[in-house]
Amino acid sequence: MINKERLGELLVEKEIISPVQLTEALLQQETLQLPLGETLISLGYITENQLLHFLSQQLEVDFINLSENDFHAIDRSLVNILPLQVCQTHKVLPVFVLDVENIRQITLAMSNPLNEDAIHEVEEKTLCQVTPVLTISSDIDGGIRRLFQLEDVTREAISPEELPQIIEDRVQFVNKLLAEAIQLKASDIHIEPHAREAHVRFRLDGVLHMIQTLPLAEIPPIISRLKIMGSEHHSSMQLDKKNIPHEGSFARVVGGHNVDFRICTFPTIYGEKAALRILDKTSRASISTITDMMMAPDTMRRFLRSIKQASGIIIATGPTGSGKTTTLHAAINEINEVGLNIVTVEDPVEYHAGDFINQSNILPQVGFTYPRALRSLLRQDPDVILVGEIRDLETAEIAVQAALTGHLVFTTMHTDDAAGAVIRLVDLGIEEFLVSSTVVSSINQRLLRKNCPHCSEDYLPSREEMVDLMIDTEVIDEILQNVDRYTIQKGHGCPLCRNSGYQGRQGVYEFLSVTPAIKKMILEKETSDIISFRAREQQQLNMLFEDGLRLVLTGVTSFEELKRVPRGDYPMRSIEEMLKIADGET
Repeated sequence: MINKERLGELLVEKEIISPVQLTEALLQQETLQLPLGETLISLGYITENQLLHFLSQQLEVDFINLSENDFHAIDRSLVNILPLQVCQTHKVLPVFVLDVENIRQITLAMSNPLNEDAIHEVEEKTLCQVTPVLTISSDIDGGIRRLFQLEDVTREAISPEELPQIIEDRVQFVNKLLAEAIQLKASDIHIEPHAREAHVRFRLDGVLHMIQTLPLAEIPPIISRLKIMGSEHHSSMQLDKKNIPHEGSFARVVGGHNVDFRICTFPTIYGEKAALRILDKTSRASISTITDMMMAPDTMRRFLRSIKQASGIIIATGPTGSGKTTTLHAAINEINEVGLNIVTVEDPVEYHAGDFINQSNILPQVGFTYPRALRSLLRQDPDVILVGEIRDLETAEIAVQAALTGHLVFTTMHTDDAAGAVIRLVDLGIEEFLVSSTVVSSINQRLLRKNCPHCSEDYLPSREEMVDLMIDTEVIDEILQNVDRYTIQKGHGCPLCRNSGYQGRQGVYEFLSVTPAIKKMILEKETSDIISFRAREQQQLNMLFEDGLRLVLTGVTSFEELKRVPRGDYPMRSIEEMLKIADGET
């Protein structure tokens, strides 16, 4: 343990302060009645950051940054186990709790990890073993204010003592919940009644996380409040009809963010559940560029070439939440210029584009549907049209007609692979010769969580792990025999990634150019599987799973995340060939 005498000696030994400065600090300490470290800081002999990094090395205690940008790492439910008074008295902040070998441990941010009184009181209050981490004092103060929502009336803290009062005020409780979701950058909120209690979960980086549990009796009034809010733009959210689904939407300014919420309620055996989709227009104000998407070099080159065509249809495909809208907005942002009239019709507008791009929401409840909007848009002298989604034959027919008459059309569909999107148009009722004449390209994608940059370490996967992913035996042998050539990593979990091992998301892509050979296969009514297989050989194309494996071998994501990508029924190339194709070297 480092006492004040030993601390001073070590600082002098490491030439961080001089012997004269140490003597002066020890004399001043008696007057200031402060710990030696704080005295040195107050005298200007050392900065708090220098002191904490020094202590981190000497005590072998992790140092974490809890500034505004990294506050999302904290488990917000900890307000229910450690009172505000304890945090303020000892200047500590709970970060997260986990079970290690049946021992419940709490990671505690402290500016002074030698404060045994603080550690003992936290252990008594939480019944957890404390693992201290070093944090700048001002960050702890700010973290306490944000964790306990002391900065904003709409974000007051929910402690066990205050919970009944706050839940009685439904407006306040719901506002706090929405603010918390925005702060954590959640994409969805789920409020779900079950047999004994209700769960509140947020979707973070594509995965649901438990945020809070509530008594079952509190859920109906919370759902009612959300229905009232959701009726701002819809009249169908009836409070008394609890045995049928309801949909609605509303807009709010939350913590300085302009946010649209889409709410859907659904009856379950334990009562109504609610799901809210969050569209944070403030955080989406800056549209991603094609470069930001970190496609493989060859995929990026082909995609850029396709979006600069004068006419045709470009399709982004994949399941809901796979980043299709982001891809298309990056594309129209790439080609946007004063000489083009670019118009969009979406459901709803998620990104607010820049100058010269005109955006519109469809409103089916008043008859303003995709087909009606597209017909009208064609009389608006457009050069480029973005259609949020092709769902039916009527929309598909108008999109094809627009492409045939010299317009470039971007749209999305829901299929499993890039070739499937092309064949889906045929399945909707579009003639094969029209599909082959108009579709320029199709890009299939998924989003995978990225390894946390703060806690990722080199990792050697087992053969069994790769066999479970259905990686070909020859490819597994190649990986294991040449593992030193790759950067295979896995996050072990830390405060900055909520102990998940991941932070942020990255797209994986499969790009199909509709070449003359592909057009011929469409006219011959080949299946999407055959088109994919032949395109893979003819175009030297990496499939979705292969692009995901590329990201694993370059340390971007993990083998665990690769399970989210469909494997496909095709023999894999060697890793060397796969990487050459990705770099465009074939």
